[in-house]
Amino acid sequence: MFRYFGEGQIGDMVFERGNRAIRDHQADGKDLLMFQTLGREGIRFLGQFECASYSTELAPDRKGSGRSAIVFELVPASASDELVKTQEQEIEDEASGEVDLAGLRERVLQAALTTQQVTGTAARRSLYRRSAAVRRYVLARAAGVCESCGEQAPFVTAQGEPYLEPHHTRRLGDGGPNDPRFVGAVCPDCHREIHHGLRGQARNEALIELIRQKEGASVA
Repeated sequence: MFRYFGEGQIGDMVFERGNRAIRDHQADGKDLLMFQTLGREGIRFLGQFECASYSTELAPDRKGSGRSAIVFELVPASASDELVKTQEQEIEDEASGEVDLAGLRERVLQAALTTQQVTGTAARRSLYRRSAAVRRYVLARAAGVCESCGEQAPFVTAQGEPYLEPHHTRRLGDGGPNDPRFVGAVCPDCHREIHHGLRGQARNEALIELIRQKEGASVA
């Protein structure tokens, strides 16, 4: 997890421009990419991140005066998929009573719209909850049918549910952004083809359009 100080060199930091963009990137459907400056050697791409939370703390500004500084906690997007099994099961158990698709969608959208003012373990747990909520909703939306090829899920899991895999359409690897507008539920074969197949890009674009139609219909 990176602690990233927000913009603003003099006076209290406020949620404008870059600071607002970081805090609200999930709600805005924007990717959060991090780069490291290497001096004369240029820059290095560190990957795609998510804003798990933010906090404020006292810190000197450019003139040495004390002010309220915004500190973001940024987590690699892939981390939201690397849930410890006990945590994932606990989160799923808490949501097990929510079976209505509209209710699940509302829950996910509210999670995307809210970046909590927490730190440390609480920040990571907030991110895990968001990831689990998105996964649950997307699988419910698919109703056991691959959203790429239109075929039934290849098998039923030990928990009695059709097996499909969440795929994030906005990046090469799975992980984020955790927003139902950019996540599909696909069978393992389609998932591998999207990532590694000759027609992978075309499949991904078709999936994006299908999700757009579904999410547009659910909003209306």
